[in-house]
Amino acid sequence: MTLKMKLKMWKHNKKYNYTFDMKVETLPEGRTYFTPDGNYPSITTILGKTANQSWLQKWKEKVGEEEATRISKKATDRGTLIHKYAERYFNGEDIISDLIKESSDVIQMTQDLIKITESGVDEIWGQEQILWSKKYWYAGRCDMTGIWKGKPSIIDFKTSKRTKYIKHIKDYFIQCCGYVVAHNEMFGTGIRNIVILITVDGKKPQCFETSAVPFLPELKLRINQYDKKFPPF
Repeated sequence: MTLKMKLKMWKHNKKYNYTFDMKVETLPEGRTYFTPDGNYPSITTILGKTANQSWLQKWKEKVGEEEATRISKKATDRGTLIHKYAERYFNGEDIISDLIKESSDVIQMTQDLIKITESGVDEIWGQEQILWSKKYWYAGRCDMTGIWKGKPSIIDFKTSKRTKYIKHIKDYFIQCCGYVVAHNEMFGTGIRNIVILITVDGKKPQCFETSAVPFLPELKLRINQYDKKFPPF
C-alpha cells in the first residue's frame, strides 16, 4: 500500500499539568490506577464489569473459546499499534519509515485516523494523559484533549472491523463522559464536548461528536453498579 501522508508539525499547548506515568496493575476487580488520591479502577473496567455481555458469551460459544481469544487479541494488538502510531504522529515524529513496514490494514487505518483527526483538531493540549476523579473514584488514560472545531474537547480514538452505529457505541460516550468529568474536576475546566473518531478496516472513518451532559446519569449509575460488586472499602 502506498503511503499518502505529509508530516505536519503540531504545536502542543501545554496549558495543563498532566500526568502521563503512573503505576497500574490488573487486580481481581480489574485494571487499577494508583493515583495520588487513592487506588481507582479504570473507567473501562467499570463499564466492562457492568455491561450486558450476553452477546459476547453467545459469540464465544459460536466460534469457540480459543478462537475468540485469538480474534480478540489480534484486534486489541492492532488497535494498540494504530493508537501508538497516531500518538507519535501528533507528537511530531516521522512515522512513515516504520508504518510502511506494517500490514495494509494497519497502514490504511492509521492514515484514516490521522486524516480525520486533522480535519477537526485546532489545538492539542495533551495525549495519553491520565485523568481521575476523586469524587467518583475512577481513573483512565485519555487519547487526546484539545480544541475541536473551536470547542474544548475530549477526543477518543477507536478502531473497528466494521462500521459502527450510535446504538452500538453508548459505552464509548459514557467512557468519554468520564474523562470530561475527571478533567473538569482536576483542572477546573468546563469541557462538555466529546469527539469519538473510529477508523474502520477497509471503510471510511467515522466521527461522532456530542455533549457529555446526557451521559452523566448513566456514568453515575454504572459506577454505583460496579461499587456494589466491588466495594471500595
